[in-house]
Order: sequence, then structure tokens, then C-alpha cells
Amino acid sequence: MSSASTGALVEPRSPPVAERAPNAQYRLAAEFDLLGQAGGGVLLSLSPLLVMRLNAIGFALLERLSPKEARSPGDVAAGVPGLSPLQAESFLDDLAHRRLLSREPVPPLDWPSVSVIVAAHGRPSATRACVQSLLALDYPRDRLEILVVDDASEPPLAEALVGLRVPLVRLDRNLGQSAARNLAAAQASGELLAFIDNDCQAAPDWLHHLVPHFDDPNVAAVGGRVVAPPPNGPVAAFEAVRSPLDSGPVEGEVGPDEPVAYLPSCNLVVRRDALLAVGGFAADMRVGEDVDFIWRLLGTGARVRYATATDVVHHHRVQLRALLARRADYGASEADLQARHPGCRSIMKVPRATLLVLAALASVGSAWTLGAALALATLASVGGELVGKRRRLRAMAVDVPAGRLIASVLREHAASLYHFGHHATRYYGLPLVAVGLLWPPLLPVVAMLLIVPPVWDHRRLRPALPLPAFVALYLLEMAAYQLGVWRGCLARRCWYPLLPRLRFSH
Repeated sequence: MSSASTGALVEPRSPPVAERAPNAQYRLAAEFDLLGQAGGGVLLSLSPLLVMRLNAIGFALLERLSPKEARSPGDVAAGVPGLSPLQAESFLDDLAHRRLLSREPVPPLDWPSVSVIVAAHGRPSATRACVQSLLALDYPRDRLEILVVDDASEPPLAEALVGLRVPLVRLDRNLGQSAARNLAAAQASGELLAFIDNDCQAAPDWLHHLVPHFDDPNVAAVGGRVVAPPPNGPVAAFEAVRSPLDSGPVEGEVGPDEPVAYLPSCNLVVRRDALLAVGGFAADMRVGEDVDFIWRLLGTGARVRYATATDVVHHHRVQLRALLARRADYGASEADLQARHPGCRSIMKVPRATLLVLAALASVGSAWTLGAALALATLASVGGELVGKRRRLRAMAVDVPAGRLIASVLREHAASLYHFGHHATRYYGLPLVAVGLLWPPLLPVVAMLLIVPPVWDHRRLRPALPLPAFVALYLLEMAAYQLGVWRGCLARRCWYPLLPRLRFSH
């Protein structure tokens, strides 16, 4: 069985035979409905619009799942004559990879040894709080090692850690967090290496939720969600919902073409052998080293997963200047990353209907007849899309009320406008504003591209900030990141960040 992008209608294929013992449980994603038909059925979602045809075996398997209770492949296969738990798991794994199901690994009978590594520079109070949270982990004590590397802090961190029984390695000169992590990794004894930053605190069950994902021998690394403490002030409230360290609430595979492109190193567990095989973190990188590391792991053919069952609390920057400076640093790292990984250029989705809307908006003031024609062309395009999808749904014997189908398609186009505007603002916002000022008919288009994404995010993320303040911080953040991108491109003579791969859609 295969899946496709938003709005696709797909056909089934038979599940392959798995090669390992089942060791996970599965839930059906809450946004999906199962509709029975002769000889099988369909899996339907209206947000996004997706219809998957299922044969009799596939439908019988999914019919035994629900969003409320996770079930094992054995339990699911027990109701399907002639299907083994191994075959059921392989089929369910395929759907979980496409985010149609959630996969929850079962805790191992024998927990592997884990070395937790803290590369620390300064922040003595935060470092102590971090180590205290690690000492409170509920992982088996004989399987847990904690290593702290003091990367030439002044004053040294030994005094801050008095009374906490953890090994401390002191570096005489500052080598950077990558080199400090590599040094600890070389000395660590654990099968798995867990990385956390010294401005973070781990939940007691942190490792209990990440380690079971290594039941799959192809998984080289797993990371969890990075969240903020209760916000204190407008910048903290903004960071609580817009931090680039937080990959969101939906788990799944990690990769440049996936919704989660990388994992931050402040909440990351890696197989020690896999880390050593790729040479650890790049010691010459001070920013973006975690992205580079994850992409090098993926380049070996290994899998990397993002899991959301537990999280790490990260104390974000709460001063505007510090936030903007850090965003500029992140932006500057893009050129370095894409020079090292030219195959990982960003993707810019270009929706044709959105382009028609923007062109119509730009034409209204100076050439209203052209604007009207473009508006009609937009309506015709969306109308044709609706008719085509309704025809394909009926061909699959799926009856979706016209109002729900229209709402679903319009949501997809609104989401396309959001993503297009977000990318345009992130990389080209300042030139767009300049062009709009020079050619005023373009100002409504620029305003839409700049304003739609933060308004959408304010409604979606519900920050503890009024809309005007959120929009202002959003635009400042984007401008800082963009300036950083340009700075990095000039320094590296690499223009890939400004030349994304274009992917056209409806």
C-alpha cells in the first residue's frame, strides 16, 4: 500500500513479510475514518484530503485499531485469518512511516546501557539544575552513566556541582560543544549516548520513552520534543511557541524531505557505534552541528526518528537582542550546511492557485480587467480541482458532502498560502518590501505574504501574546534570520539557501 501527498487518491499493495519480531503497538491517527466497502474499504481524511483504498486484509487490520487504545500486531492479526503478526507489523510500520498511524515501541525486557553527556560552558546554576534532573531519571541505575564536560568555563563548574556525584571533565581551553561531546563520547561506556544541553532539564521518564525506539536495528538516533518553561515576558511567550528547537507534536521519520528535517542535540539519543562511524559531531561547527550530524547519519542509510511521548525543558532566550542574534546565527549556518550537503537544499512549494490570487491582487490597482480575469482563472482552477476530486471520490464509492469537500480543499489552499508566505518571508521578505515600496501595486501582495503566516500561527499556536505583538516579533525574527542567511551566503560563497528546489502544486 502506498500513500501520496495531500489530496491524493491511492491504490493498495500487499504487505511485505517482516524480518524481525513484532515489538510495538499502533494507534489509528485521530483524523482518519474507515469506510467499509465490498472487498475491503477506504481510509479517509478530510484534513488533509486523503483517501486510501484498502483490500480486505488491510481493512480488517485497521478496523481493529482506534485512536484511543494502542494494540500490538499480534492482537490485530488475531482477528485476520491467515495473517501472521510479522506480516501485520510490516504493514502497520509502512502506514506509520507515512504518519497514518502512530507507532509506540514496547519497553525492552533488558534495558541497554546509556551514557548521558552534558557539554557545558558557563551557566553554573542552570548546569546544576540540569544534572539534578538527570540524577532523578527513573532509568535503571546500573545501566546509566552521566558525564559532564566543562568546556573551559570561567569560573570552573566544579563548584556549582558540589555534592552531585557525577564525573566531571575539565577542558583547559574552549573547544566548542561539538568537540566536548566527541571527547565524552570517546570515554563513554554506554551502548547508547544521550545528549542534553546544560540549559535544559529532563523529565524523569525521558529515557524510558526514547530508548525503546531502538528496538528497530535500523534506527541510529531518536530525539524528543524540546519545550519551554512557563513564559515570563513577551519574548519568552513568543519563544514558547516559535522556538526552532521545538519540532511540534507529530512524531515520525526525520530527514531533509520530511516534516521534521533534523533533531536538536539538546534532546537526542544515538547509538554509540553509529556516532563513532560518522566521526561524531563536526568540531569546526559552532552552529548547525546537530543538523549536519543528523544528515550524515541519514547518509549512511540509517533511520532517525522523532518521538513526542516525553520532552526536555529548554530555557530559551528572553531578551529580544539575544533572540534575534541567535536567529541570525541559525540563518548564517544554512550556507555552511548546504555546502556540506548540497543534496539537502530546502524545498519551496509553489501553489499555482496562490500565484494566480497574488497576481490578481497585484493587478487590481493598475489593470483591473487583468485582475478580474486572473480572479476568474483562480475560481476556474479551484472549481476544476473540486470537480475532479469529487469525480475520483465517487469512482471509489466515497460520498463526501459538497460543503465538507469544499471546506477541505479551501483549507489546503490556505495552508499552501501559509507555507509559501512563510518561505518567502524567511528568505526574501526584505527585498519584497523594498520592491513593494518602489512599485506600490505590489504592496498588497507583499502584505499578504508577510501577514498571513503570523496571523495563522497566532491562531494555531495560541501564544500568551496579543496578535499585534506576535506579528511584530515574528517579522523581526524573520528579518534577523534572513540577514543571517545573507551573511552566511557571502562568507561561504554558497547561494543554495536562496535557490531552493521548487515544487509546483495546485
